[in-house]
Amino acid sequence: MRRRSLLVAPIAALATPALAQGRLASGTPSIVVGFAAGGIGDALARLVAETAREKRGVQPIVENRPGAGGTVATERVSRAAPDGLTIVLGSPGALTVLPHQGNVGYEPVEGLTPLAQLIAQPLPVYVRADSPFADWQAALAFARANPGKFTWGTAGSRSIAELMVESAFRHERVETTTAPFRGGAEAIQALLGGHIMAVASPDYGPLLRQGQVRLLVESGPTPIPGYPQVPTFRSLGYPLSFPISYGFLGPARMAPDAVLWWESLMVELGRSPAMAAFAERYVGVVAVEDGAGYGRIIREGYTAFRTILRGT
Repeated sequence: MRRRSLLVAPIAALATPALAQGRLASGTPSIVVGFAAGGIGDALARLVAETAREKRGVQPIVENRPGAGGTVATERVSRAAPDGLTIVLGSPGALTVLPHQGNVGYEPVEGLTPLAQLIAQPLPVYVRADSPFADWQAALAFARANPGKFTWGTAGSRSIAELMVESAFRHERVETTTAPFRGGAEAIQALLGGHIMAVASPDYGPLLRQGQVRLLVESGPTPIPGYPQVPTFRSLGYPLSFPISYGFLGPARMAPDAVLWWESLMVELGRSPAMAAFAERYVGVVAVEDGAGYGRIIREGYTAFRTILRGT
């Protein structure tokens, strides 16, 4: 049977028949997140856990295992039993970028089981609302005049944000100082505390809604919803500009009933007002894909990033 991809659509339009739910082995499921608590990935995992409790009467535990841009958590889950009781947040860097940089202990295309994608998320560079940098060009002007003094943080060392923004600065021939944190929430705390000047992460949404930050530039190829005036890396001609999305995966050869259990749960969540509210909160776009669609996105991203990196 051909599996369908479910993309952005009004909630009322998603009046499709209920999916088969599958079956999960007995035990307490774990959703592993490769970043510290408080960021968008952690929040998405907790939304999935809450949906499992409400819809299926199962309460997964969310485990935060930050390190190496999400690869520590991904490797751990790749080695877990394939019974469906351990899954991981699929972070773009851990799936499409870092495996090209060295041995991460897993194979991102064949070594994991894609379950579903839920959201497409901008990844901008942003500053505090009271920052003297009114726009991206002002930040670049400061960096040129003050080599090494423009400080910015990311959600993890060698994360996709760090790689793309470093590439942009190299393209502009400016020297900056990067401060990788264990997650977006920690980077934001440093920004609000005045310890760094900017952050590149997808966790900006709530702060933007509250008027606490200003967007300078979007690292991805498409404009941020509602902010068409913010330039993108692609519009600026930078060599590394890649779309970001989040989903979940399990170990390779995961039990089919368990795959169906998680996949149907997440597709149901993707159709819900709760997912629409989450996307609005984080200024993202609901982009639901079943396991087959998410697997295709991972394969295409892995291949595309290899090509991009070879050309930079």
